Amino acid sequence: MATVLRMLLAEQHLTNHSDFLAAYDRCAAQLDPPIPAGYGPAKTQFYQWLSGRMVGLPRDYHCRVLVKMFPGWTVERLFQMADAATVAARAHELGVPAPDIELGTFLGAEVITSGITLVYPTFELPIQPVHTHSAAEAGHRWAFARKPRVFAADRHVDVLTALPEPETRGLLHVFTAFQRHTGIPIDIRGDRYVAAHSDRPYLSFGLMGNDCTRKYLEGAERPLFTVDGGAEYCSRFAQLELTDGSRYSSTGDYDIGVIARVRPVPDPHPDRYWMFCAGLGPRGMTGASRYLAGCWSPLQQRVGDREFVAVVGVGTDSDDTVHLEHLLIDSET
Repeated sequence: MATVLRMLLAEQHLTNHSDFLAAYDRCAAQLDPPIPAGYGPAKTQFYQWLSGRMVGLPRDYHCRVLVKMFPGWTVERLFQMADAATVAARAHELGVPAPDIELGTFLGAEVITSGITLVYPTFELPIQPVHTHSAAEAGHRWAFARKPRVFAADRHVDVLTALPEPETRGLLHVFTAFQRHTGIPIDIRGDRYVAAHSDRPYLSFGLMGNDCTRKYLEGAERPLFTVDGGAEYCSRFAQLELTDGSRYSSTGDYDIGVIARVRPVPDPHPDRYWMFCAGLGPRGMTGASRYLAGCWSPLQQRVGDREFVAVVGVGTDSDDTVHLEHLLIDSET
């Protein structure tokens, strides 16, 4: 859970440091005696306030301003964690369903107002003419290197855009679960578009075959996980390695699912997360999506507002036989 202060700031869209300072100065000027502009918290101090790990309380003049900004709340309560009862009560006051706020805490408070984008991977299948040697047949056939399960025509007449079946099934499973329990707006887009316009919170499905996942792994200074081996669109032989040194791969007994949450730009957007749901082996992807759809709430209770990677084991006989194998919580966030 986030702190009460962070919850209230998210409601007012004030989780950005510069926006908060403007509101802080307005309230400070209304005090008696007033506090001059420019006395607000520095950026580092502000994000420490939001982290939930601050020791003690801010200076007295900060406390005066915060009480003015949030009538009815004590300074002590502002810096406490928002428990389930607080979230439910606040949701009732705002007329927002409690599941929206709870799920918004897991996906990032920004999604409550802006929504979440679910991202599916795509790959292009060039249509190549194959000359036949049979005079009875037509002069050309259309051949594919790989047969897609689901596909749609691309804007190029000589290319098909294919959607991998496991990732598509996983996305639809999570979409159905979220839509059933929350009113948070949900958008569905392809990975190429989102990777090129990534100024948004999203939940991405797939490993190296998804441009969003690949962009994170290649661009992050310290990614929480890496993927080694395996073809670009085949995870059967790939290996997952976490920052704590643990390694996972699909075996004959079970496949591996992975759910990760990272904060791409913590300073300007502390409440924006990128999330990844993927798998190794035939059932890893769908098993991970089932675990995410059914267990996000207890997972959130364990990780709070920190970045994490959850590794789940998936039985090779059924997507439903899923268990949490390992949970890495990043101590630096």
